[in-house]
Amino acid sequence: MKTSLKTQLVITAIAAASVFGAYAISTGSSQGPGSRPPSAGPKSYPKVSTVQPVSGTFEARITGYGEVTPVQRLNLAAEVSGKVVSVADAFKSGTQLQAGAVLLTIDNQPYREAVASAESALAAAEVTLLQQQLNRTQAKAEWQRSGLSGSPDSQLALYEPQVKAAQAAVEHARRTLQKARSDLKKTVVRAPFNALVVSRTAELGSYVQTGTELAALYGTDQVELTVPLSSTDWQNLPTSSTLPANWAVTLHDTESSQHWQGYVDRVAQHIDSNTRQRALIVRVDTPLDLQPPLYPGTFIEAAIPGKTLTNVWQVPASAITRNNEIWRVDDNHLLTKQRASVRLRMGDKVYLSDDGSLAATPVVTTPLASYLPGMKVTLGNASASEMAVSSTESSRQVTP
Repeated sequence: MKTSLKTQLVITAIAAASVFGAYAISTGSSQGPGSRPPSAGPKSYPKVSTVQPVSGTFEARITGYGEVTPVQRLNLAAEVSGKVVSVADAFKSGTQLQAGAVLLTIDNQPYREAVASAESALAAAEVTLLQQQLNRTQAKAEWQRSGLSGSPDSQLALYEPQVKAAQAAVEHARRTLQKARSDLKKTVVRAPFNALVVSRTAELGSYVQTGTELAALYGTDQVELTVPLSSTDWQNLPTSSTLPANWAVTLHDTESSQHWQGYVDRVAQHIDSNTRQRALIVRVDTPLDLQPPLYPGTFIEAAIPGKTLTNVWQVPASAITRNNEIWRVDDNHLLTKQRASVRLRMGDKVYLSDDGSLAATPVVTTPLASYLPGMKVTLGNASASEMAVSSTESSRQVTP
C-alpha cells in the first residue's frame, strides 16, 4: 500500500518537471538567446486641425432680415353712399392699375340733383345780394338828400347789415355747391396711386355706405424693408453723418437663389422697446418691374456693406468656442487658449482685433471641450472647406 503511494508521487513529480521543461524550451526557442520582451510603441497624441489667421483690411458686411412691405398701402373706402352701378374689368385681385384708373361707379342721380339744387340756391342768394346792395345805394342817396348831418340811429336804415347777411348767404351757397360737386365726383371711384389690387370687396349691385371698404391696395412704385440691427452691428456701419450717397444693399430671397438690389433710404432714430434694436430701412423702386419681380411679403436676407476693418485677423467661425475663446498651438505643440477679441461675425468667418499674439501660432479650427491648456497635440491640415474660406476671404481683402 505504501509502496504504491510512493510510486504515484514519483510519477506525478516527473510529469510536472517534464511539462515545465517543455514550456521553458518552447519559450526559449521562440525568443532566441538574448532576446528582450517587446517594448510599447511611441506614445500617440490628439491630432488637431489648425489654420493660420489671415491678417489684413476687410470690408464689413452686416446681415439682417426683414419682410418686404409696400411704401403705400390703403384700404380703399367709399366716400359717398349709393348703389354700385358699374365695376371696371381691371378691378380684380392680382391686377396692377395706374393712378387715376376708374375702379367702379356709384349711382350719381341723387348727387346730380344735389348739385342742381345748390346751383339754384346760389343763384337766388346772388340775386338777394344784388337787391340788398341796390337798397343800400338808394338809402345812402336819400340820406344825403335829406340834409341831415351825421349817421342814422340804426345801420338798418342804410342796409349795411342786410348786405352783409346777403354776402354770407352767397358764400354759404357757393360752398354748398362745391361740396355737392365734390360728392358727385366721388361717385366715380379711381385708383389714388399706381397700385396692385390685393383684394376687392365691392360687387356690382351692392349698396355701399360712406366708409364702406371697397378694396385693399398696395402701391407698386416702391417697397421697403425694415432691418433690425443690434448695437454691435451698428458699430460696424457708417455713422449717420457719413452715410454713403448711394448706399447699395443686396437682397436675397431666403427660400430661393433670387436676389435684388436696393438702397438705404433712412435709419430709425429710436430703439424698439420689444427687440431693443434699431432699424435700418432699405427701399427698392418699381419692384414688380424687376426680373424677377420682388413681391410684397417676401422674407429677405439683406447684405449691408459696412465700414472697412483695418488691422484685424480673420479665422473660421468654428474656431471660436461658446465661451468666446480660441485655442492655439505653440512651437512645442502644446495647447494654449486666450480670450477672442471679436470685431465682427460674418457668416462662417470671424474677425478679431490685432493684439499682436495671433501672428506666430496657428489656431485650432474645431476645438473640443476636452482640451486642456498644456496638452500635447499633433498638427493636422485644415479641412478643404476651411482652406476655401481662408483663400476666398483673402481675395476679398481691401488694399489699404
